[in-house]
Amino acid sequence: MLKTIWKPKRLRTALHVLLIAQGLTHAQSQPLRISAWYWLNAAPRGEWERDFRKMAEIGFTHVDLCWGLDAAAWTLRPEDTQYALQSCRRAGLGAYFVVWHPVHNSLPRTSEFQQMDVTGRLRFTFNTFNSRWRETEWKEYLQSLAKLYAQDPAFAGYIFDDSFGIGPVGGIGGKDGLPAERIVSYSGDDRRRYGKAPPKQTSDPDWTAWTRTRAGWWEEWARDTNRFIREVDRRHEVYLEDGEYVLSQEARDTTGVDFGRAAKAFDAVGAYTEAHWDDRPDSGARAVTQTLDVLEKTRAAVGPGKKIIYTFWIGNILELRKPGPAKYPTFDQIREICEAALKFGIRHLDMYGYRIGDFVVTDENWPQKRPPAKGPYPLTDPFPNKYLFDRPELHAPLAAYLRELKKRPN
Repeated sequence: MLKTIWKPKRLRTALHVLLIAQGLTHAQSQPLRISAWYWLNAAPRGEWERDFRKMAEIGFTHVDLCWGLDAAAWTLRPEDTQYALQSCRRAGLGAYFVVWHPVHNSLPRTSEFQQMDVTGRLRFTFNTFNSRWRETEWKEYLQSLAKLYAQDPAFAGYIFDDSFGIGPVGGIGGKDGLPAERIVSYSGDDRRRYGKAPPKQTSDPDWTAWTRTRAGWWEEWARDTNRFIREVDRRHEVYLEDGEYVLSQEARDTTGVDFGRAAKAFDAVGAYTEAHWDDRPDSGARAVTQTLDVLEKTRAAVGPGKKIIYTFWIGNILELRKPGPAKYPTFDQIREICEAALKFGIRHLDMYGYRIGDFVVTDENWPQKRPPAKGPYPLTDPFPNKYLFDRPELHAPLAAYLRELKKRPN
């Protein structure tokens, strides 16, 4: 999570007003979009269209479709995916695809193209800085899925999720390691590109140069990613997101990411939040403060002209694995976050999620739990009564609120 950066009250207020003004100026020409995440393999195929119609009835304009546990399954299951797009079209929803997660994907891994940490261990993700990987496997994957779906009328765009994650050690069930062990990139290709042995500690005199160099490499990945898609699809939105941690100094030291620099190549960006709702009276107010803090930092990082999509969890992380239905967030708590984001100038509210499966897997069960290339797909383990799908007490008030939002002048 982000470290709190103290600012004098007057300075903080002035900065907040300036950033809101910048956001409002940019937002004036943007139509309001309201979306929610949906794991296709959290539900039987026969329930998709019913769920999409319900989402449209509640007031969502778009759905963020995801093959849970394998963000690369779009090219494995084209028939199911095309049916999902048809179902969205019949329900009146546009569909974004979550096309990338650095860990939860079945793209083939070879040690040559995997990320390596400061201790010399391979991480269960790809070295996005490796230009040969980008020009081969990465390009082929992105262009294959664009060719499959970009012409569908319901298709709305591409989401790159948790894009700067370093991956666990070894396999998908591995550990992250201690903070000092999470620093990347130390492969032979990285060392050759840097021209010398990279520093391994933030106290090293060469650390600033090393961080700046990796930030430049992230820009190269971002430009190539956008270029590969645009060679096939020039119309649809390309959206980069990660958790609010991506805005922190720790993330910059660990991965080299400068979110503002990486964001330049994308149409829209966002840093999502997971509020921790509980029984304390200030629970909702804390979530609103968290929202504004992250939006301020995101706007400061990406500048006034970049579209920000604000994604926030409407599943309560504190209750996900507790028995019984979730108590939080309440409708009022959801509304408060929406209002704070709208006043900041956000014109695309994105909620996680409508129907979501369990994201924790092991090296042993991941191959059986993720969607296969052929045959029926297994359902992901559910989170009963934790997300919007089976929290019916939220449906009517949220529908009334979203109808009212759409009537407001831009």
